[in-house]
Amino acid sequence: MNNASERMMKAPMWNFRRTICTMLDNRMQERLKPFEVDDWKSSAVIFAPHPDDETLGCGGVAAKKIAAGAQVRFVFVTDGAASHPGLMTREDLRNTREAEAQEAVRRLGGASEDVTFLRFPDGEASQHIDEMAEAIALLLDSWQPRSVFVTHAKEPPPDHIAVNAAVGAALREHGRPVTVYEYPVWYWYHWPWTSMSGDMPYMQRLTLKQTIKTAAGCRALTTLNRVAYVGDVIEVKRDALAAHASQTERPENQDDWQTLSDLSGGDFVRRLLADHEMFTCYDVNV
Repeated sequence: MNNASERMMKAPMWNFRRTICTMLDNRMQERLKPFEVDDWKSSAVIFAPHPDDETLGCGGVAAKKIAAGAQVRFVFVTDGAASHPGLMTREDLRNTREAEAQEAVRRLGGASEDVTFLRFPDGEASQHIDEMAEAIALLLDSWQPRSVFVTHAKEPPPDHIAVNAAVGAALREHGRPVTVYEYPVWYWYHWPWTSMSGDMPYMQRLTLKQTIKTAAGCRALTTLNRVAYVGDVIEVKRDALAAHASQTERPENQDDWQTLSDLSGGDFVRRLLADHEMFTCYDVNV
């Protein structure tokens, strides 16, 4: 079978998948409560398990909040030094990713003084939940934000789950009323947002597992409850993501260096660069 024939066979399935995506997206935008004036203007701390999560999950909201005059701080919890093992030393990768994070925040409209690096070891966050919670509680007590953004509780990566748990524990210790916005990143790695075939083998297993857990995306209709339009700043978000060059560009002569666009043929990044960002929002300590 030649390439043209293969493309013709795949096209109907791709179109069907895109149709399902559009239907789900439209339904979520109808059901979810949109951001209000206070949501845009409230001070916030964004907790990112790794550099790039802040942009992928809520970069559009961050940019709009900063533009609206809100104080937005960014806390990078792990050092991000395990993203490309064997291709760069942990120290070099940590330094690279921290510089990229600073630039991404600048492109979102923030400043260097808005950035904090906690430097817990990438890939080992679950072993440091108590220490992370203690460090985060100190920051919350110092800054007293009105809102907190953290990766979603139903995210599959262990570091994301651990950071969510640490932030939850820190908020309980903090004791003051805060509105929490859990933002999905890897939550979206399932059919129909990503393909069930054509991806790297170990990612196909994640796609299948997430597809079952999310009932092929249908559970997002009840899991998520807040939506923010970010289409007017999507180029700002795209530019901020490009600042994370170690995750978005393949270095010359390093064919085995994986990038975000390699995942599911680019479907994953396309989903995270949509015109809307969605959250699970709730109040704590009220």
